Amino acid sequence: MLGTLFFLLAALVVVGGLLFRGRLRRRLDGRDPMTDDPLLRQILADSGAQRPEDAPLDEEAIREAEEEFWDQEWDQPEDWRG
Repeated sequence: MLGTLFFLLAALVVVGGLLFRGRLRRRLDGRDPMTDDPLLRQILADSGAQRPEDAPLDEEAIREAEEEFWDQEWDQPEDWRG
């Protein structure tokens, strides 16, 4: 019993190592895309979702939006027991 458990854990470690090695190799070869800050800035600029860096957050508008969200009427969950 203990031998079987040890064998399964060892097999799991070996498979995990092989998967990690493959992922690392793809990333180093440039086949696995990496997301970095310049790429995220470009995506945000293209989508128009970026705000100026120096613009302060409007805390009152955020608070109102949060209150509006929680004040919504929610549908009651269906009875899952049938």
